[in-house]
Amino acid sequence: MYKNILVPVDGSENSQRALKHAIELAKLSGSKLILAHVIDMNGVFNYPQSTTSSAVKDLVSNFQKQSSIILNHAKNQAIYLGIDATTIQASGSVKEQIATTIPNEYDIDLIVIGKTGRDALSRLVLGSTTAYVVRKAKANVTVVNMDD
Repeated sequence: MYKNILVPVDGSENSQRALKHAIELAKLSGSKLILAHVIDMNGVFNYPQSTTSSAVKDLVSNFQKQSSIILNHAKNQAIYLGIDATTIQASGSVKEQIATTIPNEYDIDLIVIGKTGRDALSRLVLGSTTAYVVRKAKANVTVVNMDD
């Protein structure tokens, strides 16, 4: 069925639902989970030029620490339930990393993604990252809905 399932995780409730769904699929198919958290570097470089390089380094370091926490939590859940999981901490365009870069690099044949992420505004409609992934990914995509 599926060998490598990509699950983007961001710490949101909906990415948690996607992870649970992916774990169940992995149990049924013997798949490996690839858990990814992408640090959006666009947000880092949108600070005023007066921001010191030291402050930017601190900001990036904090993003990396938070990313590691999110990934470790997700991996521990998978391992606890007997599923092989690898974590990836990437940076750049979240949409491109999830839709094409990571799937190409890790031979992903299914992406399991939450309908929306952390952004409250995106919860009003299909999240823009999710919509992009559905349109651009060559792998199959399963979108997991939130409970209303």
